[in-house]
Amino acid sequence: MKRKNRIKTLLSFALALIMLGSMTVPVFAAQKEETTIEPQWTSIFTMDVDLAFVGNEGCAAGSARKQSTASHISGTLYVYKWTGSTWEVVGDAAGSKTVGTLGLVVDFIAEVGVQYKAVLTVAAYTNGIGEWESIECHETFWG
Repeated sequence: MKRKNRIKTLLSFALALIMLGSMTVPVFAAQKEETTIEPQWTSIFTMDVDLAFVGNEGCAAGSARKQSTASHISGTLYVYKWTGSTWEVVGDAAGSKTVGTLGLVVDFIAEVGVQYKAVLTVAAYTNGIGEWESIECHETFWG
């Protein structure tokens, strides 16, 4: 009888150690490195917009490319400045392409301490069905 109690005690102690040990081991889910989230457009392949300043001159540049299945792409690049209460249009450029990359540029004179916003709005068409998207970029000119 003593032997059975001893085995039960040993097994109970071993199980208790295993349970405590399993609670102290951290478990983490594996995550892929460089996880990227990208839009799943049907007609638009890529879009990009940027603002840059050289001296007191500002330049907004936007580009967009259509999917190979799209018939054409068109877009407008707007540049705005923040007046303290509203966004005021500084300049714009528009264009369209059936082949290649649509590139749009707006040059402007920048004011020190003013925040600027460039907005690229694009429409691409596949089988007569349009797909629209807008992206924007913000920069403040510090001179």
